[in-house]
Amino acid sequence: MFTTEVRVKSLPVREWLSRYCFPDLFRDACLHCPDHNMNWSCPPGVPTAEELLGDYRTVYLIGVKVRYDQEQRSAALASPKAADLVRSESYGVVKKALLEVLLNLEQMVPGSYTVAAGRCEQCEKCSRIIGRICRRPERLRYSFSAFGFDLTALAREELGLELLWAKEGLPEYNVAVSAFLTR
Repeated sequence: MFTTEVRVKSLPVREWLSRYCFPDLFRDACLHCPDHNMNWSCPPGVPTAEELLGDYRTVYLIGVKVRYDQEQRSAALASPKAADLVRSESYGVVKKALLEVLLNLEQMVPGSYTVAAGRCEQCEKCSRIIGRICRRPERLRYSFSAFGFDLTALAREELGLELLWAKEGLPEYNVAVSAFLTR
């Protein structure tokens, strides 16, 4: 079983962009990511944060810490595939639920926009792989990484959450960070 903890903080968009968005610094990391040019939410071809988000006034950062219990962490040590299964049945479910909440909130707040926690996962296989346009453009949301945000600093400084990794198995917890922007 896993537990969650949610943290929310608002910032002026101009401050958020100037303090945490550094596309030139993170461009090389994107080039080495397996999703590069394989998913419509990932570079190349992603608008800049300034182009897409610069006209918004307020950003609400939402961090969800997904803490794994000892049984899950032990099961995840069996193999990388076992770790992926535990992660998808917990952290993956939380990320999808968070996105659904924010997409529904967009419908209630005209002119708002969501930055997703991680790459788009709306389709089982992205149509970009076969050179086709996005099948669900109304649901496509870009991630912090696609824009070049320093997510580690953002999570730590604004939400008080450290991002953790594990060489094998799972860390004590994973963190999903999304943003909701309003005019």
